[in-house]
Amino acid sequence: MNTSGTAEMLSARDDSGEGYRIPHIIYADAFFSEMVAYADLVLPDTTYLERHDCISLLDRPISKADAAGDAIRQPVVAPDRDVRPFQDVMIDLGARLGLPGLVDLDGKPKYPGLYADYIVNHQRKPGIGMLAGWRGADGSKHGSGEPNPNQLERYIANGCFWQHEIPESQAYFRHANKVYLEWAVSMGFIDQPEPVVLQIYSEVLQKFRLSAEGHGAVQPPDRDRPRIAAYFDPLPLWYRPLEQAAAPAAEEFPLYAITQRPMAMYHSWGSQNAWLRQIYGANRLFVNRRTAEGLELADDDWVWIESLQGQVKAQIRLMEGVNAHTVWTWNAIGKRAGAWNLSAAAPETKRGFLLNHVISELLPAQPGGYRYSNSDPVTGQAAWYDLKVRLVKASADEAAETSPQFMPLPRPPGMAPAPGILRYGARFCGRRETAR
Repeated sequence: MNTSGTAEMLSARDDSGEGYRIPHIIYADAFFSEMVAYADLVLPDTTYLERHDCISLLDRPISKADAAGDAIRQPVVAPDRDVRPFQDVMIDLGARLGLPGLVDLDGKPKYPGLYADYIVNHQRKPGIGMLAGWRGADGSKHGSGEPNPNQLERYIANGCFWQHEIPESQAYFRHANKVYLEWAVSMGFIDQPEPVVLQIYSEVLQKFRLSAEGHGAVQPPDRDRPRIAAYFDPLPLWYRPLEQAAAPAAEEFPLYAITQRPMAMYHSWGSQNAWLRQIYGANRLFVNRRTAEGLELADDDWVWIESLQGQVKAQIRLMEGVNAHTVWTWNAIGKRAGAWNLSAAAPETKRGFLLNHVISELLPAQPGGYRYSNSDPVTGQAAWYDLKVRLVKASADEAAETSPQFMPLPRPPGMAPAPGILRYGARFCGRRETAR
């Protein structure tokens, strides 16, 4: 799609004339995301068959224990509608806004060929780029080397993959294997061929703690000193989850509640798949059978899942293979009615639920009113596994659907209603029969 004018909109002042308002931008391969309802601008994406993608060593590569590898995707069909790959648009917008790294010293776009150009020519540091294979001006280098203008062509000729098998001489004791460590430096994995030693005592954490105690030139804000001194311990430690320590009422919630990714989906990315939805169209709260019996709960009962933050209503499923003090469910199943063009009565909206509603984003207020994030003080990881709940049986007139329920999202303009019977893939079956 044409993005002219978008950069100007991004820098437009808000209605008050004070400061700048950055709109929410959603990039979607179809108008299915629930976030569309809250977006100022929706940019339709291509499918993966119509764009370049890079499965890089810099981010979740396809390597294995005995080999380093990366890969690309290449366009195999041209888009037949007004869409552009989201990577192209992000690079285009970044150049229009003059963002560092996306323009050269003269202010001109650094990657005029957009994402394909970026894959080949972007360097995280000299010699280290998005792809490890066929680097150097003539494509003779691997791991590190200057950009190769023909790198994508070399990948395509090799089935879009590159892989380096690690020889047996480098296969063992890699933390102290000199040959392996030197190879790791050449690949850009580490900076120096020094042994990698597991530190029980972390000098890095101790430096943070010392700064909180007033040592050193770099000092934290006074408000954060007690928190840093307490949790940046150089030795492994256990402490009570922060929300429980700050809120005595947490004792009233005896069960830990956790979520897991559905086995057939990666987070929620597969839950738009028409076939997978038939497997995971709804989710239950799984409860230890003895725990449920102690609460006078039976299989298929509806319960309120209550926490300090709030409550949600869901149906339970009893099982033996869960800790008696823990309940769990699949995440990313529950949907708001109207999201993803689903029917208002779709299972995801009536029998699917999310635990997000009972997880607090902030900890109770500190003296002075400041509220820290409900997350790990060192890593910032959200405290999903610290959630404590209690189960209360729902009354008979409260059963039959999950709660909370919200007003259905309106269908985006120009989007056709969902068919009464989904026949996704039927045309492929017809082609297969014809081929026979």
